[in-house]
Amino acid sequence: MNTIFKNPYFQQIARLLEYLENTQQTSMQQAAQAVADCLEKGGLIHTFGCGHSGSVALEPFHRSGCFAAVNAVLDPGLMFQLGAHTGTDLERLEGYSPLIFKRHNLHAGDLLFVFSNSGRNPAGIDAVLYAKEKGVLTIAVTAASAHAQSKSRHSSGLLLKDAADIVLDNGASKNETCLSLGELELAPISTIGASAVLHSILYQAAEILAKRGVPLPIYRSSNAAGNDQYNTALAHKYKHRIKHID
Repeated sequence: MNTIFKNPYFQQIARLLEYLENTQQTSMQQAAQAVADCLEKGGLIHTFGCGHSGSVALEPFHRSGCFAAVNAVLDPGLMFQLGAHTGTDLERLEGYSPLIFKRHNLHAGDLLFVFSNSGRNPAGIDAVLYAKEKGVLTIAVTAASAHAQSKSRHSSGLLLKDAADIVLDNGASKNETCLSLGELELAPISTIGASAVLHSILYQAAEILAKRGVPLPIYRSSNAAGNDQYNTALAHKYKHRIKHID
């Protein structure tokens, strides 16, 4: 790989993006087709992750340049507001995430993205199993290298890759890092990989919808003049199904 970057972390990001383009294109296109079909039929895109994976779930939610029909499934316990150690315990607690999902409106024909680097904890696996019971297509974005070396913490014995309908690799290591100093592993990169995969899928879905002549419900920057009214109208269209709009 040729790269203009001298910064070692930037070099690793470039390698990661090249890897994702070379290995995940078919799966990303499959996921984009599913997103486009869902949105064209009036479905909703749900996103879910725990801890730092939760930051990827927030990426497309109520954001400029992203679809308005996105519902982020959020919980303070899983996002560290109740404490990082508590968040870890709850992510490993089987049966906890379905209680969160019951407060959200998942309908048949919707789609769920679940983000988890390890893919071994019950919260993500339970989320996928719950969604599939509701007739929701599930997409997992996880680390293939972690799955190869992980044992499920779920009673079913399933890993996230075993449960989801479509599986994408975020290209990260099992430790999420990409650099080292002696025996220390540093520089997490999993969030960048998962976000790159997600936004690529959503952009490809927008391209598909545009070719079909379907209007694109995309938020505009709220910091540019005149866009507040436009965004408010979009949000109002979906607020009856999106829990955290207001």
